[in-house]
Amino acid sequence: MGALKVSVTVAGAEVLVDGKNVGRAPLEGEVFVDPGEHRVEARHLDYEPASQTVSVAKGGMAEVKLAITPVRSEAQATGVKTEGSGSATGAGGLGPVAGPPAVPMEPQPLPPEKRNWVPVIALGAASAVGLGVGIGMTVASNNASADGHAQADAILKAGGGCPDAPAAYSQACAELRSTASRVNTFGRAATVAYTASGVLAIAAVTYALWPRPGTKASGKVRVLPETQVGYGGIVVQGAW
Repeated sequence: MGALKVSVTVAGAEVLVDGKNVGRAPLEGEVFVDPGEHRVEARHLDYEPASQTVSVAKGGMAEVKLAITPVRSEAQATGVKTEGSGSATGAGGLGPVAGPPAVPMEPQPLPPEKRNWVPVIALGAASAVGLGVGIGMTVASNNASADGHAQADAILKAGGGCPDAPAAYSQACAELRSTASRVNTFGRAATVAYTASGVLAIAAVTYALWPRPGTKASGKVRVLPETQVGYGGIVVQGAW
């Protein structure tokens, strides 16, 4: 994705990106957008709107500075003197009336955007399924390992052995090798299931904690998943 850093000369002005409200000036942090061209606009009840079209590269950031000017009244636009104010200029001419400067409105907090919890529920359910599969494979691997120990003990107690096994023990040794293979298979399947369950759980937590667009994230906290060979986890980054 790309990012837009938007600044407006008047606090409280409504900021829109491609016609969508993203907050009021001054914005907290950047506005994340897809790569390409985007139209950024600032609106205020007492000011003329201003807009700018910028192009954002993938992974890049574009800075947008919008200057909005006060709206001129009809009397100011036509040069007609209003009652109780203004002064004549030249021979009977009337100059524009200088009124009090407009007072910027205090920025109003935007209503929080409702988060869609369906992905969190789906990812959590999938993580639980993966955990259940991992536990089942672990139990199966342990049972197969117990069977293998019992088979090996039976061969040893009968006075035989599998290396260079005589014909009398060939069947028992084949079953022992099959059991050992099942132990390895179940063990690897359990590892894959536990890993998948962990990744899905990390994805669910990341989605649940990720700051929503247009809302102020306290301390600009970012929650990111981290997976490497042998382990996985969550990295929380922030600045205070």
